[in-house]
Amino acid sequence: MKGKKYLTGILLIFVGIVMILGNVGILDMSWMFRLSWPMIILLISGFFFMGYLSRRPYGTGLLVPAGILFTVGATTLFGELFGYRLVWPGFILAPAFGLFLLYWFGSRSAGLLVPIGILATISSICFISELFNIWSITWPGFILAPAVGLFLLYLAGNQNNSALLVPIFILTALSVLLFVLFSFGRIADMFKYLFGGVLILGGILMILGKPRDSYNHDDHSNF
Repeated sequence: MKGKKYLTGILLIFVGIVMILGNVGILDMSWMFRLSWPMIILLISGFFFMGYLSRRPYGTGLLVPAGILFTVGATTLFGELFGYRLVWPGFILAPAFGLFLLYWFGSRSAGLLVPIGILATISSICFISELFNIWSITWPGFILAPAVGLFLLYLAGNQNNSALLVPIFILTALSVLLFVLFSFGRIADMFKYLFGGVLILGGILMILGKPRDSYNHDDHSNF
């Protein structure tokens, strides 16, 4: 009890000092406020996880908000630290992670794999597009997303249902076709610069090669 009293007293003193230094402008506390709300979200997700752990194997439904809040909290934390340009797809991934926890620790309902596959694919496409700035050629991946979800459903025990392969094939073929068409335009634009570079390189090689050819020709003439 005495140790707890000392710990609480030290914590209050520390918080008071930080607040005073922040108010007089010696210590910048803006980072603390920016990081506090992601930590609160992570803390709430921890309560849901503990709720599941205290009731398992029951209470798997608690894993859905736990997974969603954990992913949202982690995304906002990294976003506040490093910027949101590359991490915002984590918000799309959040429901997929919550449903995945429900699938993995629950009854393994195959139907959950459809939204998991769709959301995870969309999140991945958004991340890759932001990372390499290639939105103009990656957007057909959004058409592929439902195919991924249906394919996961097919693999998870529905392999006798060959009818699932029809929309999977159609969506995949359409996505690949559009990707190739739009990629071709981008490659053609790049080829214009590449072709010019090849011409420049060829010209340089010809210029550098002329003295040698001229020297050999003069030697043969003198001979």
